[in-house]
Amino acid sequence: MSIQYLSSLLHCHQSTLGDYLQGGSGDQHVILAHGSGVGMRHDFMQRQADALINQGFKVSLFEYQYMQTITATGKRRPPARMPVLLEEHRAWLAELGQGKSVWLMGKSMGGRSSSLLAQDGESKLVLGWCALGYPFHPQKKPDNLRVEHLLTNASPGLIIQGTRDALGNQEEVVTYQIPRSIKVHWLAHMDHGFNAYKQAPITQEQAIQQSAVWFKEWVLQQIEDE
Repeated sequence: MSIQYLSSLLHCHQSTLGDYLQGGSGDQHVILAHGSGVGMRHDFMQRQADALINQGFKVSLFEYQYMQTITATGKRRPPARMPVLLEEHRAWLAELGQGKSVWLMGKSMGGRSSSLLAQDGESKLVLGWCALGYPFHPQKKPDNLRVEHLLTNASPGLIIQGTRDALGNQEEVVTYQIPRSIKVHWLAHMDHGFNAYKQAPITQEQAIQQSAVWFKEWVLQQIEDE
């Protein structure tokens, strides 16, 4: 687990659900969920949070229970099944949102969870969701799709995806008939973690910054359309 970059804009807080990180003071609050193999202190998550804060957002990061155990013990373990993760995500939404409207964002698995939770009838305070590298299917299993709820998506959604993502590349995704309620931005020659192939015109750090800019533009459009 890479923890070489630590944000100076995030501060650690405690709650009954566990520790969480929070920073920024914008009117628009983003709750950022991690992927299956990295926690909230991972380089990618910290850099993404900083990029969002620098775009004027308030940002909160949390860890699912299995990742809290990994953080505490240093021993790897698989994530819980999605229904369990959704219940935990919903609890964190209540804890961090404090009854106010929020935006959900997540890396990979956290983005999938965000997209599901945003369509939950109980989550009326979710203004929209964003997935950074949506896991359209497991690696090397392109027929095992995770798109059913996306095809009937009723909440504003944004997906930012590498064109060479092994969990859903551009050639595959354009055939899925994603509805117009979900906007997709493509990062040329980048993988699932926004790591750059040789042909990529930008670096991972630039991709993270670009993601925050795209997200802000999208949020402003959603607010304008209300």
